[in-house]
Amino acid sequence: MDMELYECESLDEFWHAISPIGSIFNDPAYTYLYRGHRDSEWKLSPLAYRKDVIEKYKTGMMQALVDHPDQTFFEFSLLQGYIYYCDQRGLPVPGDSPSFREFFTLPRVMNTHGIDNSAWPLDSVLPLMAAAQHHGIPTRLLDWSHNAMVASYFAAAGAITKATSKDRGGKFAVYGFACNMHMTNGPYRYVHVPGSTSPNIPAQSGCFLLVSNSGRRGEKFTPDVCLEDRLMGAERLKKITLPVVLAGELLMRLYKFGVSAGSIYPGYDGAAKAVLEWNLAQSFTERLG
Repeated sequence: MDMELYECESLDEFWHAISPIGSIFNDPAYTYLYRGHRDSEWKLSPLAYRKDVIEKYKTGMMQALVDHPDQTFFEFSLLQGYIYYCDQRGLPVPGDSPSFREFFTLPRVMNTHGIDNSAWPLDSVLPLMAAAQHHGIPTRLLDWSHNAMVASYFAAAGAITKATSKDRGGKFAVYGFACNMHMTNGPYRYVHVPGSTSPNIPAQSGCFLLVSNSGRRGEKFTPDVCLEDRLMGAERLKKITLPVVLAGELLMRLYKFGVSAGSIYPGYDGAAKAVLEWNLAQSFTERLG
């Protein structure tokens, strides 16, 4: 599908572009979701689909497993490990119950998804998957927010903490996607989990998209599948870019509107992160060279 691209050159132009009352996202006929990338060249690809992530974490005998049900086994193993370490420290597991534990075993999961993994993950697995995703486990969920400022924070914060002098001529991006929240059998599926799943989710006005990438036993899994490649003409995907040199200024403006690591990550770690990111934002242009 064709993606609408808006290349902004000033902070004020970008600020107007992401505004829900601006000219780009103000159509009441659509509900937009937003996602920020510190590099405008990055695709909208879930972590568990990325070839570099698979090569990094799919180790040992698992490397020989290459079809779609095998990918489910890989993703299941990461989630099972997450549950194990949560149990080790008495941390609650979202969606947990005796019946869930009875189902979420390798024999039961592969009996359900071992021939065709088009039903993976089942609804009962989504709260666990969402929580694990928010704590760094690669999954096939793609994080989005209902708030464009939150997406802008992630783009700007990523830039000021990761960008180097070689990125000076680059851009970061905020995507806006007019999502069909009622689609169940299509290129993607809207996923909303209870706010109690993770404190980060309500703080970030968070939600997820489950990007379709499934098949039958013997059909080789395709890595690096992205949302852009799955969409059809009816969907509306928009991309707003801004030069990376303005990331610090954007972050400081977001602070004035109450959006910072302190609001994005509730707790002491978020408060500390907000202090450090503010200092990085002030010196970002100078550090970029």
